[in-house]
Amino acid sequence: MEWNDLTRLDSVILETKALGACVEEIGISAEGRTLYGITVGEQTDVPTVVIVAGFHADEVVGPLAAMSVLQSLLKQPVSHIRLRVVPVADPDFLNQNASKLPTAVTLRDLLNLNHCRDLEGSFTADLYPECIAIRRWIQGFHRVDAYFSLHSAGLISPGLFFYIGDGANPGCVEQVVTSVSTAVSDYIPLLSHDPTGLSQTALSPGFFTLTIADIQVSPGSSLSFISHHFQPQFVGVSEMPLAVCPDLANASLAEIDQYNRRFKQTGESTCPFQEISLESQLSILKTWMMSVIRYVTAEER
Repeated sequence: MEWNDLTRLDSVILETKALGACVEEIGISAEGRTLYGITVGEQTDVPTVVIVAGFHADEVVGPLAAMSVLQSLLKQPVSHIRLRVVPVADPDFLNQNASKLPTAVTLRDLLNLNHCRDLEGSFTADLYPECIAIRRWIQGFHRVDAYFSLHSAGLISPGLFFYIGDGANPGCVEQVVTSVSTAVSDYIPLLSHDPTGLSQTALSPGFFTLTIADIQVSPGSSLSFISHHFQPQFVGVSEMPLAVCPDLANASLAEIDQYNRRFKQTGESTCPFQEISLESQLSILKTWMMSVIRYVTAEER
């Protein structure tokens, strides 16, 4: 996958049909674009893993990661599993962002994408036809054993972290932590505290407990919706940055935001950072998701 695949995601999605995926039109966006739901794997009563990407349309690695996992499972199937994916929750705003990307995409191009609305926080409301369609699709599932909502962190971030919903299967959490920690390069810090302040509980460096019932997490989010309807073994949220600046480790969220604003506007930075290549971002996210997929599959047998 490349950044410019964002401009042809419909084609990438439809290409999975030739590899054996079931590609459905589950709804229509406000501007008339197709909202896709994709299913791969067995059709019997097996563990079901759900991935939704693109709730925030300026967090563009999520749709590419969702498609990358799909492509991998189609080429090298994992038995006794069903994967169901909405690769683009907001096709209208993602299309606007993708249309602004040049052929040679730079970090500043990605940081300056500005078409975004909070479909995650409004998931259970009836504000957006996209949320209504995704909810209806998911409500038709017999089971959901694990759920991923794919997001990006604060662009240039002190490091990498993930949220895991409270009540997750401890064995699954242990496997996820071990797999991801091994896959992350040394130059990418796994944060020991949540820079957003949303979570006060670290399960391990880079992994924080998210209390889904907490008022700070919108009660209308996809996380609370899935947890309420299915009680899955695992609920996870990625916060993948585009670059890391370890010098921001002790900075406040306001200071991190100010650092990002300055770089977006001027291209100047007050302390050095290192970009994370798209290949590395996808590799980390795939490791995270595949570790859960393998765990819930093994547990069911």
